[in-house]
Amino acid sequence: MTENVYSTAYLSLAVPLSGELLAVQQEMCRRYALMPRSEVHLTLAFFGENTARKLGDLARTLLDDLPSSEMGEIGIDGVGGAYEITGGLRLIRDEEPDDLKEYPRVLWLAASALDELRAVRERAIHAAKTVGVNTAAVGQDFFPHLTLGSAGPADHGNWALWDVHTVPKRATIDWQLTPDTVRASKLHLTDVSIHPDSVHLLRVFPV
Repeated sequence: MTENVYSTAYLSLAVPLSGELLAVQQEMCRRYALMPRSEVHLTLAFFGENTARKLGDLARTLLDDLPSSEMGEIGIDGVGGAYEITGGLRLIRDEEPDDLKEYPRVLWLAASALDELRAVRERAIHAAKTVGVNTAAVGQDFFPHLTLGSAGPADHGNWALWDVHTVPKRATIDWQLTPDTVRASKLHLTDVSIHPDSVHLLRVFPV
């Protein structure tokens, strides 16, 4: 029997799209002509391709040392974004939204890099290595964020999930109308092919 393989597995905090968060997403996507993400999450560690068995081993290990319920409250520092031009990527700062419509672009909410987030990430990476989960795709830098939406030149490709992974995803845009905090609904192992559903649910947070 062929073992099930997940090609884009990751550990994340799932965040419900509602209330103030939804309003911010809608406004920023309107202003920058973005395709909004259908679900929002904070990635703690991206593991890439792994078998279902290995992810099960990782889940059982993580269940032995779960974070406190306080981790469900995520602080927000502000809005950030990046766009691609010939020769590289640039962070969005004071550019006019209309001036970016011919470029691939993505916007996010920058989250506060709290010690507990970093500690859970490090424990997960250590546990993954211990049980043999592939960690080649895990980056060294950690800029917690919630991706809001992305887009590119019209009729020139599929931009719905376009993203960048080599820039510091901090607050770069002067936009004051963001929530101070958002609430995660769960900590889970999931995959791009099935999110917001879970491969393994690790913890549910009160919302």
